[in-house]
Amino acid sequence: MRFQDFISSKPMTRLGIVIGQHTPRWMGYGLARIAAGIIAGRKPEVYWTVRANLRQILGPEADDVTLHRMTHQVFFHAGQTYYDFFHAIGQPKEVVAGAVRIPDEFVPFLRSEMARGQGVLILGTHMSNFDLLGLSMGTRGLPIQMLSLANPQAGFHLLNYLRARAGFEVTPITPESLRAAIRRLKSGGVVLTGVDRPIPEDRELGLSSRRHIETLIEFFGRPAYLPVGPVRLALMTGALVIMGSCYYEPDKGYALEVTGPLEMIRTGDRRRDIMTNVRRLADILEQHVRARPEQWMMFHPFWPEQGIRD
Repeated sequence: MRFQDFISSKPMTRLGIVIGQHTPRWMGYGLARIAAGIIAGRKPEVYWTVRANLRQILGPEADDVTLHRMTHQVFFHAGQTYYDFFHAIGQPKEVVAGAVRIPDEFVPFLRSEMARGQGVLILGTHMSNFDLLGLSMGTRGLPIQMLSLANPQAGFHLLNYLRARAGFEVTPITPESLRAAIRRLKSGGVVLTGVDRPIPEDRELGLSSRRHIETLIEFFGRPAYLPVGPVRLALMTGALVIMGSCYYEPDKGYALEVTGPLEMIRTGDRRRDIMTNVRRLADILEQHVRARPEQWMMFHPFWPEQGIRD
């Protein structure tokens, strides 16, 4: 079993929930630090994957000491976010609402767009505690459809259940859920999906031909796996696009960073419009990741044929 599969398994997810619900923060963070130290010491495959991703982000000037230190930071921060997410489950609504600082104008903007029949597509990134951000957003009472990973592992079923309890309509990506998302956006609703998952997601979305699936987009100076499905969804429905990232500051906690709203560029050339807008989103994503690379929770190879053990 791969390390990633073990961590996302149902027993490990249940263990994380128990730890988060029944231990104080100092202990939860301490366990996260121990786990990160073990990973950094034993260097399983996922360690080298994260390190290779960081090398592309930081550039060739990053030395081995810096790469190792930052890779360790990624795993510690991941443990920290899992603890804080599980700890928030079951807390009073006002506590969960305050767990992530959300810009004052963000929720009123969404309500305003919904009231005038304008669909909004929120593109989430795997920055910091995106699951806790979801819980916090769920307390606002907004009807949001979440397009989640198709065919998730057992542990992700639990996470999706928790997301649904927070108020989201969680729909793993299928042709049926995609059609529902299209209807929702066209009628002035809000849909949330990921923008930085390096898998052939568009095949599952039914949004892409083979040539689009295999198209690579420059990201940190090198062609990378970025989905084109979200852009095609926005172009198809006329939705406004917002990119949102969670980030963490030790003295202030978690917060939401929002870029947008963005209107898709339309020239009449369908393929050109898709690629132009995907590149725009790649540039924005690069800005979010570059600001805090140690908070990018990306445990999959993001660039094809990247040297893992470099």
